[in-house]
This record gives sequence, C-alpha cells and structure tokens, in this order.
Amino acid sequence: MMALFAMVIFAPTTAIGQPPPPDLASLATRARPAGRVLAWCRGELQPGQPGAYAAAIADAGGSHYIVLAADGTSTTLGAFSGGADLACYSPAEAAALSVSIRRSTTLQGRIAPRWKTRVVCGFIDDTSARCWQYSPARRAFVRVGGWVT
Repeated sequence: MMALFAMVIFAPTTAIGQPPPPDLASLATRARPAGRVLAWCRGELQPGQPGAYAAAIADAGGSHYIVLAADGTSTTLGAFSGGADLACYSPAEAAALSVSIRRSTTLQGRIAPRWKTRVVCGFIDDTSARCWQYSPARRAFVRVGGWVT
C-alpha cells in the first residue's frame, strides 16, 4: 500500500521482491542466520555511516523491520504483520510525503524528520505505517511519525 501511494508522489529508494545484493545478504546472515530478506532499502541511516540497509526480515521469531549497519550490527525497528512494505526517504522526501498525507482525505498522520539522515517507513499491519530516524543524541532509532490508511 505505502509503495503505491508513495510512487504517485515520488520514487522512494526501496526494493521489494528483488533478491538482496551480496553485501546485504551477508549482513542479514550474520544478524539473523535463519532470516529471509523480504524487502530492503539502502542509505545513510546513521551520520557518517554509509552502506547501511533497512530490511524487512522474516525468521522463526516473526517478521521485523531492522537496520543492518555496514559493521554487521543490527537494530530492530519494529515488528510487522502481513506483507513487507518498506521505504527509505531523504528528509526532504519524507517532509513532502507528510504534506501529501495531511492533504489527503483518506490518510491520517504525519512524518517529522529531525536530522539529515534517511527516514525509514514501513507498514506494521494492513493499515498503519510507522517511520523511524536515527537520533544522534539518544544513539538510537526513534519514531518520527507514521500514518493510517
């Protein structure tokens, strides 16, 4: 759902249903050996750390959105049910998407990027999307918005 909505506005950096590139496959194997990558997007998700991926992973523990850093560490953003729907946006793209959400008669919510790094958004169920961005002060990914369809 999110990918279709977002494609009307602009094309986010995302890959759904495509095989992961070799470096992502290697990172995912190290982080969650039994996991399968369902969707992914790449970008600078933490300041000064290019080469990271946000990924939708299915494993024995369920389905989760995670961030895989180039050093092999992983951070879980949140669980999701249903199909994987994930995108990485620049702060400007996320702000533009937020404007479109506010103007919509069928969507409710907003996205408020706070830093220069990419924003990761994913549907956590059939109708609710959440967005996260890395907070340098908290040294963690924090929620910066979302929407309901």
